[in-house]
Amino acid sequence: MRFILTFLFLFAGNSVLYADTLTMKDGSVLKGQVESQEGKSLFFKTSYAGTIKIKWDQVSKLETEQPVKIMLVTDEVIESRYINNIENGISQIKKEGEEWKTAFKTDNVAYINPDPWRLGQGFKISGRANFSLKSQHGNTIKDELDMDGIIEFRSLTERYTFSGNLEHDTNKDRTTADNWIFGGKYDYFTTKQRYYGLQLVFERDKFTDLDLRVTFGPHVGHQFYESRALNLGVDIGMVKVDENNIETKDKDYLAMDWNVNYDQFVWDDTVQLYHKDNGLWDWEKSSKVVINSWTGFRIPLNSGIVASAEVEWEYDSKPKDNVSTTDTTYRVKLGYQW
Repeated sequence: MRFILTFLFLFAGNSVLYADTLTMKDGSVLKGQVESQEGKSLFFKTSYAGTIKIKWDQVSKLETEQPVKIMLVTDEVIESRYINNIENGISQIKKEGEEWKTAFKTDNVAYINPDPWRLGQGFKISGRANFSLKSQHGNTIKDELDMDGIIEFRSLTERYTFSGNLEHDTNKDRTTADNWIFGGKYDYFTTKQRYYGLQLVFERDKFTDLDLRVTFGPHVGHQFYESRALNLGVDIGMVKVDENNIETKDKDYLAMDWNVNYDQFVWDDTVQLYHKDNGLWDWEKSSKVVINSWTGFRIPLNSGIVASAEVEWEYDSKPKDNVSTTDTTYRVKLGYQW
């Protein structure tokens, strides 16, 4: 028993002794573990407050148990256990027992402990699935089912994205909404921000006379931002569109296609705003425009669970007779993201 107690004491002592130490410019000292840094925010895990976010420019010194990878905006990677941010915007590093030496400008740190894919190692897999169900049975008999999801595979030079949305509503056993859209995109990055690729999209909307629309073609795009805090990507392309309609004449045409994907955390990472937009502009009949957009906000809850509220707006400049050019849907959803 004495041996076990001694072992536990030494283990606990070593855990404290070898914890990462963060010294702030105001003189305060934090013990814990460096998780990562993106942009100007350092994520530091503590035993008493969980993971906290710290402004990188307020850090004076950092000493870690294991060497951390420091990725600069130039893509250069430096490893060190000791970092000293001095007042003139310069960061120094050293090896144990050596003197400090100037290594880089403090503002030039892009990441600390970056995800492996940013170093050219494998793919990062991320995704989200949302579900919304409403059922009323009484004076009003109404059922609504909405589902959407996305999964993304990201490497240093490639990105594969698969997404889908489904809506099926009934009112007194009469279908009032029956539409879905599923698609896949491939992007190849020639630089950090510039990419080109292909997309294939399938779409159906019974109440706008659309039995099946198939869109296929190339695009070029620009990833303005890509981080946990902020993402913004825009691409545009020329696609072939084949429309099979339920009542009206089938169509096929060339169209200009665009996609906008934006999300951003606000209010200290408690709320994430987002907007997704895709559209088609008939190259032969310039008055024909089709737009689908989703705008809303998400609130991360716990263990990957996320609640969200959104507005979906659909626009068709040339719908069939007796069909409105716009359709707006409001949703509250519960989902899971990883």
